[in-house]
Amino acid sequence: MRVSVRRADERQALQGAPLAEDDESELPVLPAAAAGLIRVESPMVGVFYRSPEPGTPAFVEVGDVVAPGQTLCLIEAMKLFNELKSDSAGRVVAIHAENGKPVEYEQLLFELEPIVAPPVL
Repeated sequence: MRVSVRRADERQALQGAPLAEDDESELPVLPAAAAGLIRVESPMVGVFYRSPEPGTPAFVEVGDVVAPGQTLCLIEAMKLFNELKSDSAGRVVAIHAENGKPVEYEQLLFELEPIVAPPVL
């Protein structure tokens, strides 16, 4: 499984033909992201699940602090449940996918605010 994590300030420019200045209705709508947030994107097409089983608590909620290797969600693809784990420590500031709904490859699922650990002496 491949997990893609990018910082919000590393967003690639959109490519394509420029739009006319007066035609703002066709401009792509991009989510506003604060500088420095870690983007956690879906590594595959599948169904997004926030908890391990129906009726159980979600793996993470907005405001939770996660550690590297902590499970954030499950993505079901071809009847296999794949755990999506955090690559770095952070605080969950947004969850962009709905439980039980399909997600696309590289779709934004979570935004994490990085947490800098104090130096070990």
